[in-house]
Amino acid sequence: MGNKRIIRNLIVSALFFLTFWFGILPIITGQEFEERYLKENQPKGENQFGLVVFGTEPEGIAAALSAARMGLKTLLITEDMDPSSSIESAIIAYTSPDYAVLNQEKINLNTGIYTELFGETGGNFSYRDYTRSVQQMLEEEPNITVFYNASCLSVETYENMVKSVLINHNGQTKTIEASYFIDATENGDVLMLCGVPFFLGSEDINLPDSYMPVMFNFVISNVSWDDIQSIGKHSQNMYDFQQVLSQYQRHSKKTKISNISFIGQPGDEIVVSGIRMHQVNVNNGSLLSEDFNNALNEAKMLTAFLKTAFTPFENCLFKTGPSSFYVPEYRHFEGRYTLTVEDILENRNFPTKIVMASGPINAEKFISAEVSEEFSYILGNPVVYSIPLECFIPRDFDNLLMAGKKASYSSLAATSAGRMAVSITGGQALGITAAYCLLNDMTPVELCQADENVIKDYHKLLKRLGITLIDFDESNPNANHWAWPAVKELVKYGLVAGGMDNDYLFDMEAYQENLVTLIINLIVKEAPDKYSLRLDNRVRPYSTEDLLTGEKACEILLKTLDIPYDTGHAYKTAKERNLIPDEVLQKLKPESFVTMDFVYVLTVHIVDLLQ
Repeated sequence: MGNKRIIRNLIVSALFFLTFWFGILPIITGQEFEERYLKENQPKGENQFGLVVFGTEPEGIAAALSAARMGLKTLLITEDMDPSSSIESAIIAYTSPDYAVLNQEKINLNTGIYTELFGETGGNFSYRDYTRSVQQMLEEEPNITVFYNASCLSVETYENMVKSVLINHNGQTKTIEASYFIDATENGDVLMLCGVPFFLGSEDINLPDSYMPVMFNFVISNVSWDDIQSIGKHSQNMYDFQQVLSQYQRHSKKTKISNISFIGQPGDEIVVSGIRMHQVNVNNGSLLSEDFNNALNEAKMLTAFLKTAFTPFENCLFKTGPSSFYVPEYRHFEGRYTLTVEDILENRNFPTKIVMASGPINAEKFISAEVSEEFSYILGNPVVYSIPLECFIPRDFDNLLMAGKKASYSSLAATSAGRMAVSITGGQALGITAAYCLLNDMTPVELCQADENVIKDYHKLLKRLGITLIDFDESNPNANHWAWPAVKELVKYGLVAGGMDNDYLFDMEAYQENLVTLIINLIVKEAPDKYSLRLDNRVRPYSTEDLLTGEKACEILLKTLDIPYDTGHAYKTAKERNLIPDEVLQKLKPESFVTMDFVYVLTVHIVDLLQ
């Protein structure tokens, strides 16, 4: 009897578990209701969908998968013959997620589909295996239809809505209707057809034809992989390796070999990553092609150098280069909100956030390739920040979303917010957003404007499906410094850098050239119409390595504004004419040396006066 009772209890327990997991739990979470509702209430026509995603960049894959898993009838359109995207065309073989330390706990900010693609910690991967894996994931998802070798020809809109798109698929044209659309193409192809406003590169800070350095990875073979791994395990070996590598003579002045790494691939292949080309105009096809050929020659010459300089490479062969650069920055489209450098450095916690990030703001594009490999130009490093849904909704369209680095970020903010891991998590959130909006019969714009309870419900769904969203209250360590408002203005234009430690050297004694350089550059970027050769000639002679005094600072102020003064009385003249802010006047003495905090405040004040 005892054994029968035990067996009966086990059966009852198993039945309870199955009933709970497949019956009660979906009701509690709403999952069964969501999937059933979406299946019953979306278009049934062959060319009608709940969501259309354009582009198979990783963020597009994440958007399509997350929407389809919610039960949304999803169409994924790509011009390529497979879902390889820039991962294969640019031979990308490494990625890493963002982390944030909140309440003394290290938190991975990129989970969900990012983890499915690259694992919990990211790292090295096979770029060809990535394509096969993604292709299998798409084939196994019943709610996804994929159109390879397809392109969008035109877009039909009505008022603020995209109604349909005309596509070419395998030589045939089709009109595709959907409730929602996501542009996950690398360059915003559909956004362009819709006429969404955008700027190129650093045009938002009055620097035309200025872009982040492009990446050129390539593949070599016949290398002793075990020996390469042993080099990386010992600091002295790594130091010796870097010392020898520093003797390499670059083929192109635009090339910088920074943080070169070797990533093992199946067989005897190795991806070499680390060639970057600066000052590349990615909007000029002929110049871009010329730079690409120069990078290809650089890769072959570097391979030859490795072959002669290091024993593990003595038999190595250059096997293949990418079919294109990896371009981290091109078009920046205008959304309902534009993420700024200040948002990142102030660790903003937006109420409508859909993704969190923590990457530093990188101004590498302002550095010449001639600058030392060890030198980096990090404007600032946040603890954590969030990106609101409004950044992913283009201006003037309510049911169109945009995923990836082209979203509505300032050009400098995009160096942090536009990285791959953040884009993938953002793409996943956008796919879920489309499903949530269909469930609640609203547009993403209406969702942004919804009351607090709706946003809580929306966030609950995002978190349930793998998006890391945590409320936080992290302040900037410099927020209470009297010069911080000025620093934020200068950082917005990439003019000062705090590095990974957010140290802006407030208390360091300044040189005259510090003030002159900042004034001229801020005028050029913030008020270019005020810049002239006459102004430059008035101020430039003060650009010396002499320590800056209060009197000299006032001379530079008056020279910039073209206000006459008697020699030795610049401070007095500036004070009498109320040209010095009170907060500066209380601390500034004519004979005293000036520190960098004064320089920051004076720079912003002088340019304000000039305008």
